[in-house]
Amino acid sequence: MNICNKPPNKTAPENLGEAAPEVHVQRSRRNGWSWPLHYFQLIAWLLYLFFALVGFGILVPLLPRHWLLAGYICPGVCFIYHLVVHLTAVSIDPADANIQEKNYLGPLATFNRTQHAHVIENHHCHVCDVDVSAKTKHCGTCNKCVCGFDHHCKWLNNCVGERNYWFFLNSVLSAILGLGLLLLIACYVFVEFFADPVNLRSDQHFDALKNHTDRWFVFLPAAPVETRASAILVMAGIFVLLSLMTVILLGHLLIFHIYLMWNKLTTYEYILQQRPQQEAEEADKQLESCPSQV
Repeated sequence: MNICNKPPNKTAPENLGEAAPEVHVQRSRRNGWSWPLHYFQLIAWLLYLFFALVGFGILVPLLPRHWLLAGYICPGVCFIYHLVVHLTAVSIDPADANIQEKNYLGPLATFNRTQHAHVIENHHCHVCDVDVSAKTKHCGTCNKCVCGFDHHCKWLNNCVGERNYWFFLNSVLSAILGLGLLLLIACYVFVEFFADPVNLRSDQHFDALKNHTDRWFVFLPAAPVETRASAILVMAGIFVLLSLMTVILLGHLLIFHIYLMWNKLTTYEYILQQRPQQEAEEADKQLESCPSQV
């Protein structure tokens, strides 16, 4: 909004006779498996497969034998638990109870802004055509009312609401724990590779390669594949960089939601609280950029 070039006496908007455009008819989405899938969701699954394959197929088997069992169990439990809660958060339908009682997967009513200022008025959704609770919000992406709406997560390709919020939060926490443990293992392998690589060759398959220190095995012990030392080093470096970046981002997200729970807010309510402050700051900046008029 440009406030510098507005005439001072202008109080009514232009083109009062023109009707606001209507929202196109759109089918509702049930959960995160409903089409179309979001590319963030595909990236999340690719990252999960990369961390699991490199972590448990390359890095953990290189640990000394007395650490090997703990190296598989501790991060493995976190990865399995993350998989379960992540799939649950994606599969749950977070729609309002009154929405689930009707067949909302068909085309819904078209919202006309000339008749209603908001989608939900007096606890009634004009698109879903049902009465909803006070904490329910209509998600434009899923095109349905979500009970206890927090936000629409592109990584889950699903809304996060009252029914799947704790699964979402446990998914974030388990990912941080599992990746953090594998990150420690990757750092150990990376350091020992230069300090004392003999500690990384405790598996019996390396007995045949004692005189070939530049040759290594991956995917031990079930399906050993011979490779070069440079490949181990490159994969460990890529793993450290990606996992460190992921842990930092997920940690920031977890801290943010802990802050929201402490203040008894949802992400949606937090954003609504920040809007007046942001609009005031933008107006102040625009006023400062305007030349003074006599």
